[in-house]
Amino acid sequence: MKVWIKVLLILVLIAIENVNAVEVKDLYEVEVIAKSEHEHDKVAAIKQAMRLVLTRILAGTHALQDPLVRSVLNNAVDYVSEYQLSLAETSIKNTRLMRVLFNEQRLINTLRSGEKWLWNEIRPRTLLWLVVEEEGIQRFFDPDEMPYIDRVLKKASEQKKIPILLPIQDLNEKRIVSIADVLSAYSEHLLEVSVRYEVVSTLAGKFVKKGSCWKAEWTLYFDAKIEQWWSECSTLDSVALVGFQGVYQRLSNFYAAKQGNKKVKELKIKVSGIKLMAEAIWITDYLEGLPMIKTATWLKAENGCDTYRIFYQGERKSLNNQLEAGHVLRAESFLNQGATEGMYRFLSK
Repeated sequence: MKVWIKVLLILVLIAIENVNAVEVKDLYEVEVIAKSEHEHDKVAAIKQAMRLVLTRILAGTHALQDPLVRSVLNNAVDYVSEYQLSLAETSIKNTRLMRVLFNEQRLINTLRSGEKWLWNEIRPRTLLWLVVEEEGIQRFFDPDEMPYIDRVLKKASEQKKIPILLPIQDLNEKRIVSIADVLSAYSEHLLEVSVRYEVVSTLAGKFVKKGSCWKAEWTLYFDAKIEQWWSECSTLDSVALVGFQGVYQRLSNFYAAKQGNKKVKELKIKVSGIKLMAEAIWITDYLEGLPMIKTATWLKAENGCDTYRIFYQGERKSLNNQLEAGHVLRAESFLNQGATEGMYRFLSK
């Protein structure tokens, strides 16, 4: 997009925060523990780092079992751009923290040759409602009062690169949302309140302290579906990671793009319901932020519709899903494989 349009967008929308999607940082950089400074232990740590990166970019439950992916893991050293060992030992005797940065383009080019489905760095925020139960007492999660919970949530969020948003829980919200709403099998009330955060996915969770271990239950509301999973009694870090792994699995299956399809295709999208120029500009940036779309250009306003030209890679069905996932646009006509234009209605930012 031209610089002057970018400047105009900032000036017009300076007070508006788009929480639908953010760009996650350091997708191809990880910290792991090396057992020693010996070469074989450094290589083992690099393989562990590669495994973590692959599990935050690949879609599919059994992606790591793919022969090409196994080859990438076995040759992880070939994809390293740089690594650095900490000068200080960790709390585990003789071990060192190791930072590994992989070559993004080289890794993507390899995975593209096998037509893997990859999720890029543009990811929607997930609203997290969390209840914590200790000694039979249930409370809403509070980062200030529960720093030990806050630590593991941030760690799991960082490992899976799933950005989260916590509810404000101001006085008004506390009056209308109860713990029972979060834990209830009837989600209507909770989802009505969650609308104010303009997110596409809402996660309701419950941590329960059981003696020396923790259990967790999770419910994800996404794409007009409800999915649930559980964590058996384990460490707090483990049950938090299981929760974020569940979110990653479901969202990546929806948003990931097939890398083997290199052909860039063109499509025109007509959007009705736009009243302000600022909205038209905002939608341009919104479209460009979607994983499959390479560029989006506003063309004209005519007969109550704004027309955009987009260039994208991937399957048309996946594009349909991504265009509607943020609840910003609603399809007025389905984009079949041969269509050159699509009709959408602008809902809201």
